[in-house]
Amino acid sequence: MYAVAAPSARELVALQERGRAYTRRSVPHSIVPALSGALYLSTDKVFRQVVGDEAVDQAFASLSREQQGILESAVPAAWIPFAVVDAYYEAIARSAQRDLMPLFSEVVRQGVSQTLRSVWKILIRFTTDRALLSRTPVIYKRGHSIGAIKTTIDAPGTATVVLSGWPGVPELRRLGVAVGIKAVMDVAGRRDVTVRYDGTDDGAIYHVRWHA
Repeated sequence: MYAVAAPSARELVALQERGRAYTRRSVPHSIVPALSGALYLSTDKVFRQVVGDEAVDQAFASLSREQQGILESAVPAAWIPFAVVDAYYEAIARSAQRDLMPLFSEVVRQGVSQTLRSVWKILIRFTTDRALLSRTPVIYKRGHSIGAIKTTIDAPGTATVVLSGWPGVPELRRLGVAVGIKAVMDVAGRRDVTVRYDGTDDGAIYHVRWHA
């Protein structure tokens, strides 16, 4: 995938201890489950919009120096380990005195909506259901270093989305995919969108329903 040698487990630990985010050029995608720097940075802005700078800053201060170093080194081209990102999100929820799952849902929904309404507002409303869902794997891959998405339209207004290749995926990440799918469909003008999912050994299966 990249013209570099894969680092050993010891080298990866050393990188974490030095507080460095993994860049796309330095670490192959499959080594460490991670979130893209671009998505991390945009999500951090939405957290600040939702709960305020003070709660986010307090959460950041509660992290270890190693975790802080990794987050501080984040740039759009980096990969930030999910273990660090999700620990940060848990700390934000505690600082804001909010339940993590509904808070994360709100942040993901708002972030996706802001992005699509500002960039693809007109185009996305004229996109067919099939074309719309076919973009899901591409969008997912840009933000995640692990796993893959496959979409299938079963009938008009009904689709199945499968997340695979991520054994032990955190429940927070399963939820994030579900909320993201619904937000895309909502912004595209689909009505009564519902996304139900079941966990699997290496991901999740999402059952999507909507009206055109």
